[in-house]
Amino acid sequence: MVKRLGQRYKQAYQYGPNDTRYQELTLSQWYQTALGQELIEAERALISRAIAGRFGASMVQLDSGFHDILFEQRLFGSGIIVSQLENRAHCPVVCAKPEDLPFEPESLDMLLMHHSLDLCENPYQAVREGALALKPGGLLIILGFNPFSLWGLRAMIQSRASGYGVWNSRFIRSGRVADWMQLLNFELERHEKHLFEPPINRPAWLKSLALGENIQRKLLPFTGGVYLLVGYKQVFGKIHTSPRPHRRGFMEPSVTASSTIRELNRY
Repeated sequence: MVKRLGQRYKQAYQYGPNDTRYQELTLSQWYQTALGQELIEAERALISRAIAGRFGASMVQLDSGFHDILFEQRLFGSGIIVSQLENRAHCPVVCAKPEDLPFEPESLDMLLMHHSLDLCENPYQAVREGALALKPGGLLIILGFNPFSLWGLRAMIQSRASGYGVWNSRFIRSGRVADWMQLLNFELERHEKHLFEPPINRPAWLKSLALGENIQRKLLPFTGGVYLLVGYKQVFGKIHTSPRPHRRGFMEPSVTASSTIRELNRY
């Protein structure tokens, strides 16, 4: 029993899905369920608050199967979705992996990772690619599933070594992702936990459990099902190479040779 729980713990929190493309396809179907729609609506509100008052020429969303823009596209010059599957999103779509982004260095204003770290093969490399693609001062937004929640508990119980779906996603500790961001020179603005609804795919039950959600939010704020990380790429000051003004030393004469010659010619 203990060995089986240990294997499920590793599967849910360390390994993640085996085939990331098929995982994205499975998640695209799960997002259409009642629980998936609840998650999307909550995350739309979180993203809207995170980018409030910000503008930019380019915004990229690393998708996890939703196949639609989660931010207000009118605030940005262009919105692009990066997906491993071809889809019919109402915006330009680029087929690529999160660990290998096809963008020029320092070319993006904002980058949204929508559960991308939960399904990709190398989460740290994905964050590193995002850091390279963002301009100095660019914004990075990461949404992921919190392992220390009811969602994480269900994933540990329900995940299978050869399975796919939301409960076979990689539930990464948000503090670990925050450490990666700080290592890559990001200044954290937000580190929050949200979505205290139990992972039940029944809308009627979710409404009846609203009181319990409020109590959990107040007493156990770290147990939200989703974490939100927002950080901007730091801009370090440059060393000025212009010559400094010459300062006269203590033993340096106060008059120049030419002025001394002019004074002697007067006599």
